[in-house]
Amino acid sequence: MLARDLWEEKGYVFTSPIGEPLNPNTDFHRWKDLLKAAGVRDGRLHDARHTAATTLLILGVPDTVVDRIMGWEPGKSARMRRRYQHVTGQVLQRTAAQVGGLLWGPEPTPHVVNLKPRGSATPSSGDAQPGPTVYVARLGERLVPFQHQEHAEAMADQWAADHRDQQARVEEWDPEKWEHKGPGGLRALRDAIPDRRTVHHAHAVFMPGGEPLNIGRDGQWSVTTWEFEADLYTDLPVRWHTTRRSGQEVEAQVRRTDQEAVTAAFDEARTQAVDRARNPGRYGDLGTC
Repeated sequence: MLARDLWEEKGYVFTSPIGEPLNPNTDFHRWKDLLKAAGVRDGRLHDARHTAATTLLILGVPDTVVDRIMGWEPGKSARMRRRYQHVTGQVLQRTAAQVGGLLWGPEPTPHVVNLKPRGSATPSSGDAQPGPTVYVARLGERLVPFQHQEHAEAMADQWAADHRDQQARVEEWDPEKWEHKGPGGLRALRDAIPDRRTVHHAHAVFMPGGEPLNIGRDGQWSVTTWEFEADLYTDLPVRWHTTRRSGQEVEAQVRRTDQEAVTAAFDEARTQAVDRARNPGRYGDLGTC
């Protein structure tokens, strides 16, 4: 009954208890609470998108259906599936079982195949053959595995130039060590240098009355980043949002690889930030005042 009296219908899908838009921090805090309650590792809210895409892969959902569910645009979907769908042990085991069924029938007899050069002796069961070396570029706290040493070294050199306050070196790991201790297992091995992109940022802060706050830096800037640093940008045309700080200032943030899109969105973000600074109730901020 209380909600009925206070409710304001504004057409939002997700709302506050009285129909107002949610504070942008709401999802973040609820996500962290869920992770803690479930007793699982900490992670970004965006990691759930990787989980969703991988679950669809495990279920064998056709690619066209995956693209619709995930909202991936035609022409980009193949690249997005490579980025978000992670090949799990379950997927590999199922595929191996299908191949086995095709080759050996529905109830295959176990076969052991020893791959060896012609003329060489058949190794005994205790002579495990070493696999290729995994060249691991240790970039600060991040580990990036490569098939080729020159790629790992080039990555470490560039990282050291970009991040002078972090260590960057190449380590040689055997496949077994990487499989058990490396993030992602052998499927994560790279056979080429990842792409580098320029990410454009825009940022502004406004006082409660809507006046701009001098934050001591340019409103727009650009940084170069590696393609696997997914937390720095998204594949949406542009990403922007406004947030009310604890001190009641409202900040507008935009980031994307398209500089023109960032510039255009920055005007829209600042307009909303000024309106939000002046009218907190319109954005569900009254509870934070």
